[in-house]
Amino acid sequence: MVLLGYFPVAVIVLLISATTFVLIKQFGQAILVSALGTIALLVAHFRMRWAPDEISVGTVTMTPTGTSSGFLIRLKAHGSTYPVFVEKLPDGIESGSLVEVNARWSESKSPSVSGVVGNGEVVGFSPPSGLAGIAVRVSDNFREVVQATVGEASQGLIPGMVLGDTSLQDTSQQELFIETGLSHLSAVSGANVAIVLTAFFLLCRWIGLGPRVQVVSAGFALFGFVVLVGTEPSVLRASVAGVVGLLAVVNSSRAEPIHSLCIGVIGLIVWDSDMAASFGFALSSAATASIVVLTPMFHRLLAPLQWPDILARALAVAIAADFATMPIVALMAGEVSMVSVLVNVLVAPVTAPITILGLIAAGLAQLPFDTPAFLLLKLIEPCTWWIYHIAAGAHELPIAVIAASPIVVLLAYGWIVAGLVCGHPRKTFAAIAALLIVFGVNFQPRPQPLEITQVFTVNTDEEIDDIPAGTQAIIVLDGEGRKSSRGIQTPDGIPVFYPNRDGQVTVYTDGSQHAADGRF
Repeated sequence: MVLLGYFPVAVIVLLISATTFVLIKQFGQAILVSALGTIALLVAHFRMRWAPDEISVGTVTMTPTGTSSGFLIRLKAHGSTYPVFVEKLPDGIESGSLVEVNARWSESKSPSVSGVVGNGEVVGFSPPSGLAGIAVRVSDNFREVVQATVGEASQGLIPGMVLGDTSLQDTSQQELFIETGLSHLSAVSGANVAIVLTAFFLLCRWIGLGPRVQVVSAGFALFGFVVLVGTEPSVLRASVAGVVGLLAVVNSSRAEPIHSLCIGVIGLIVWDSDMAASFGFALSSAATASIVVLTPMFHRLLAPLQWPDILARALAVAIAADFATMPIVALMAGEVSMVSVLVNVLVAPVTAPITILGLIAAGLAQLPFDTPAFLLLKLIEPCTWWIYHIAAGAHELPIAVIAASPIVVLLAYGWIVAGLVCGHPRKTFAAIAALLIVFGVNFQPRPQPLEITQVFTVNTDEEIDDIPAGTQAIIVLDGEGRKSSRGIQTPDGIPVFYPNRDGQVTVYTDGSQHAADGRF
């Protein structure tokens, strides 16, 4: 609410929350909510007031992403993130690079601390240093060994699952993992941290070390993990989740995991107020909270199936994560994956071996000889081959992805949960299968994204009249005005994009357009 400019409303909500806890005699919670909430509100408020309207130098916070008109880089400066669209991106710019830009700044239509978006060019940069520089070198060395060792199906997955490096994944592979609900495997997540910490805890316990030594060893493991993968926002989210899990283990008799998670979420927002408006942050927080709270319930509800416990637990985790994240995905993209639960259950057994052995291989890849890393990569290659082909097979199903709104998703999952709660898991899954078959038989294949190569860029709408022959799309740099409520095109049917106003928009082979934030 603060990022949207509704500071008084945020204060009222905070007062209502604190008063509610007082009325139910939860005085400790009232004090905690009041203190942390006030800190988060004030930090965000003062950051918005002090953030300059434009910058010339900033630190890249995450790997630059390609857009229809060039590249998007996010620069950190003065406690805020500044998105900048550039037509050309010099080689060597990575997360952690110090970049100088010459940009024209305009008001951003997306909530953020800075409230502006830039459009211009990179005039200079310096490579990452410190921990960011180490992470880049680790990633580069590991990527070279992976390319020289494993097949094409595994080259994009291994760096993505181990270090969050998706540079070897082309657009079609990224779309494949997004549309089958496996995109979290190609980003550093709380699951990666949980696997690493669990492995160190078990190792320390196996060699007979005490609880305190186990905790210290896990802390060093977490620090080493951050050094390997870098300090991007997604890594910070995953690291905080790992620290929260570590504290929950140390104080298991006094700290509920959900309480620790809430404190971690507030801490992240205080650290970076822009995370409050991030879909990635919302998805990560919702998935973690749902897994912690709902997995035991779903596991009990699945008991009448009398399936092996390991399968029932994997299914419970997948349903819990999907239950919380699917409405957010529907809000963000306007479509949801119908195969995500099935695919995540099928790939669950191989995720931990890839993460653990892959991290060891990433460390060994820094040595002057690559034989040990080669052997480990060959060992995990069948696992990544399995994941890739499971995703590719599921993607070919008739209704792998369907258009849906958050309301439709909530209603559908409400009926599923009702069926499980009433003690009819077999009937519930049979009904789901029947509906999928009926819709699958009558489903019309959805159009695919159109590949656009001939783009004409103008500053304002008035310059659209003079369009070169063969133009497939028009980019208007002007960010003024309201966001579009539908796809825009010329009378001749040429799509018109406003990246500084509408964000990323995809055009499909049937001529339809879809905004990344789900507005149309």
